[in-house]
Amino acid sequence: MDVNSYAKVNLYLKVGKRLKSGYHTIQSVMQLVKLHDFVSFEKLKEDEIIVESNNRDLEGKNNLAYKAAEILKNEFNIKEGIKINIEKNIPMAAGLGGGSSDAATALLILNKLWSIKTNQKKLIEIGAKIGSDVPFFIAGETAVVEGMGDKIKPVKKPISINVVLVNPGIKVSTTWAYKQLDKLKAKDATKKNVNEVVRAIRKKDIKKIAENMHNDFDALIEKKHSIVKEIKINFRKFDALNSMVVGSGPTVLGMYDSIYTAREAYFKLKDLYPFVYLTKTF
Repeated sequence: MDVNSYAKVNLYLKVGKRLKSGYHTIQSVMQLVKLHDFVSFEKLKEDEIIVESNNRDLEGKNNLAYKAAEILKNEFNIKEGIKINIEKNIPMAAGLGGGSSDAATALLILNKLWSIKTNQKKLIEIGAKIGSDVPFFIAGETAVVEGMGDKIKPVKKPISINVVLVNPGIKVSTTWAYKQLDKLKAKDATKKNVNEVVRAIRKKDIKKIAENMHNDFDALIEKKHSIVKEIKINFRKFDALNSMVVGSGPTVLGMYDSIYTAREAYFKLKDLYPFVYLTKTF
C-alpha cells in the first residue's frame, strides 16, 4: 500500500504553560500543504518492524513511523510484521511536521492492514503519545488544535492558499525551542486572536489571514538565526502578504494571494537557499 504523507503549516501558534509532564499546551491553526513524503507498506510474516528510506537517518528505531508501528503492535498484540519505506521529501527538523505526518500515516494504514479497525478517537489518543502534531495528521483536515495537540476542532470550508516555503538548511530542535520559550519571563503578548484567523479562513479572505498570522516561536528563531531574518526580508521584497516561521522553525512560510506572484518569488528564491518549494494549502 502506497500513501502520500503531507506536511503542515501553522497559520497561528501560541504556546501555553508547561505541564508537569514536560509537555506544553498549545493553541494553533494548522493546515495541510501539498508537499509530501511517499510512504509504502509491505506486510511481513516475520514478527518485526523494518523501516527503509532514501534518508539513512530514518532507518532506525527512533523514527516516529517505527514508534507508531511498535505502539500498535504492543497495544493490540499484533504478531505480524511490517516493512515501511519512506521516500523523504519534507525537510527534517524543519517545523513542517514530516515525522509526525509519517507516524500518523503509519497508524492509519496499519489500523487497516492489521485489521485492528479501532476508531479515530483511539488513534488520536495513541498519536498524542508520539508527538503533539500527530493527532492533527490523523484527523487530516484544517483545524484549530489545542491542549497537547489532542483537541481538534475542524475548520469547515478551508481555503487554498499559495505559499512558498524556504528552509535555510539548518536544524532547530523542538525541545530546544520550547526550553527557550520557557526561559522568557513573558511570552509575546500578541493581540492577534485565533478566532480572527478562523473567521478569515471561513470568509476565504487571504489578506486577513496574513494580517492575523502569529507564531510564538517566530521572534525567537529569527533572533537566533540571522538567515531567517534575511529570508523574511526577501519575502517582503518579493511581495509576500506576510511571512512567518512554521512550527518551531526554521522553515519560513511566505503567503501570497496570487499564484503568479508566488511563482515569481519562488524563481527568485530557489537558487538562494537549500530548499525552496512552491505549494498550496488544502
